[in-house]
Amino acid sequence: MTSDLHHAQPSHPVTRRAVLAGSVGAAALGAGMGAPALAGGPPDARAVHWKRGHVFPMVSATGKIVVADVRELDGFDRLLLISLQGLVNRDRPEIYLILDPVDETWIPDLPVRATRVEDPFSLLETYRDRVAGAVVYDIDSPHTINLATTIAGLRGGIVANAEQVQAHGLSVLEDLTGRFEDDPAAVHDWAMSTLWPECTREVLVGLPPTHTVTVEGITWTELLREEDRVTDSSNLDPYTVDLSGSLGADAIFLRLSDAFPQDGWGPAVHAVEVTADGAVIASFVPGTDEETPFLFDGSGSSTKEGLRFADGGGSFIYRVEVPSGTSAVSAAIEVENQFVISATDQAPTRVEPFASFRDFSVATGALVSWLPPSGASGSQFEDLLEQVDPGTVYAGWFSNDVSGEWSGVELCSRAGVIVVAADYYANASVLSAIRASTRATPSARSTAAPENRTYLTLTIGEGDNIQYCQRHMRELWDDPGRGAVPMNWTVSPLLEDIGPALLHHFQTSATENDLLVCGPSGAGYTYGDSWPEDELAVFTQLSGQYQKRTGLDVVYAYSTPVPGGAPPVLPDWVLESYAEDVELRGIIQTDESGEISDPGAAVPLIGTFYPPGGVEEFRSELLARIQEHDGDGPLFLAGLINAWNWTPSDVVALVQGLPEDVEVLLADEFFDLFAQTA
Repeated sequence: MTSDLHHAQPSHPVTRRAVLAGSVGAAALGAGMGAPALAGGPPDARAVHWKRGHVFPMVSATGKIVVADVRELDGFDRLLLISLQGLVNRDRPEIYLILDPVDETWIPDLPVRATRVEDPFSLLETYRDRVAGAVVYDIDSPHTINLATTIAGLRGGIVANAEQVQAHGLSVLEDLTGRFEDDPAAVHDWAMSTLWPECTREVLVGLPPTHTVTVEGITWTELLREEDRVTDSSNLDPYTVDLSGSLGADAIFLRLSDAFPQDGWGPAVHAVEVTADGAVIASFVPGTDEETPFLFDGSGSSTKEGLRFADGGGSFIYRVEVPSGTSAVSAAIEVENQFVISATDQAPTRVEPFASFRDFSVATGALVSWLPPSGASGSQFEDLLEQVDPGTVYAGWFSNDVSGEWSGVELCSRAGVIVVAADYYANASVLSAIRASTRATPSARSTAAPENRTYLTLTIGEGDNIQYCQRHMRELWDDPGRGAVPMNWTVSPLLEDIGPALLHHFQTSATENDLLVCGPSGAGYTYGDSWPEDELAVFTQLSGQYQKRTGLDVVYAYSTPVPGGAPPVLPDWVLESYAEDVELRGIIQTDESGEISDPGAAVPLIGTFYPPGGVEEFRSELLARIQEHDGDGPLFLAGLINAWNWTPSDVVALVQGLPEDVEVLLADEFFDLFAQTA
């Protein structure tokens, strides 16, 4: 998220009856906009139900799982089987799918009996009697994948394409082929008028219909690289590169990536002009209509004020068709900061359905949408948010990376809707059913007096992101450096509902140098200062309940980002709401320079110190900050660690290189001392 590279790659106060299934008639589907509401109701027995004070559903407990490995399957087949998983698990949770190695890693830690099947497609035969039929999407109108997912959840079907229907002998429940133009706005309007009346109001799901997948074996030729660490745009200039060596059959692919992915200051492109034998064949400014025909893959980038940028592991690719017989091609690229320019003559990615997390939407009967929160679709997104009560969850993610995150979370916060980053979270429909204790008690408060020295607490971010907790956090947790020095680990208390065995593992395997703290900004990701003031208690009360049950008494919180400026300090009324409803030692707030320091606030508040770069850059800036301190009284610094580019072993290297008068503490003891300086 934002500068924390959250997505380098986000509840109801009153229980309402969730409509988890319905019936969509073929006539209604064919009627187009304004078709009548769906008819029908839920079956007699369901494993999924909603409970007061919980933002995700309770799922009936299971003691066994059937495991299938789908790592070798493409997105089309994954979509088929993940929709089957959701359909089966909503009645009797048991299917667990391995999408990547970390899903395999978790199996020994799950308190269930696991049975494996060799052929994942055998699940279709095993559970064929559960399937009412296939809902067929139209890949030429990609947003019908979200329509098909929603309909499958309402009608008891699975999601398939025409080829899969034939290959697996599936009956057709509904066929969306050719019914919709490739017009996302019109598809969404139809979904709202036709499907929304029968969808659950307890949760909204936001998933991209498709995503790009890297093609193996592609060779990139590096053409130009910024050798220095430049983060201030001082190298902005047009750079000319020769593309003649990448001439293919008909097109050249041009990639911009980050020369120093550790610090989040990758390439920012202002203009591109490509010439073939002296004639201009492409000329555009990023983010404009002129760029669209040439943007082959922008999924790892964002646009802002006439530029396109990509940080960390992100990149973006342009495709330029070259006239037959061309002998010389060059590109003039106006770019700044830490860039790498590469080219190839082969298509480096392909488009597939985005399959992850769809088991959850099928199991819950949720509407699946994909509405970029800015631009024309922003008003549709706002209208959707107005359909649900404050405290409802929007689970999934947003388009356009950082800027989409900022605008999306802000719109949700204004509507009182809580964001949970969940688009790559796997097996939600069965992990919710695997019981494990998540009760925990915070440590006793310390009464020790602070000394005249530097106190440092180091927090690994991203913990509100439940797919991070499931995937990358587990990889970091297994790093041999963990436990050697004090580290705070942000985690989502919502795992109590949607992955209790995962949270239990972190709780029970933590060392005395590991402290779990609550990720932004409590019971889900939100900007408290963007909430309606008279509704924020909905969020803080939910946070208080979750954090008390899971023993999290430090929270890492965000305020509404200001593009190009420092995040505002959380206002008094937000801090007072936390103080009223959440038992907190303190709040760590996003603030890259670490300027915020208010031990006497309603809840002790401190900003994050977050210098870009690796261990040496962090240590250098940290020591400079300590040097600036006049030494009159203790200095408290809350360092933020980039979860995507650091490991616990890196944190150990950082701490071992600090002076003896710097004491590194866990956040609970840190705030106990910090509060005494008020």
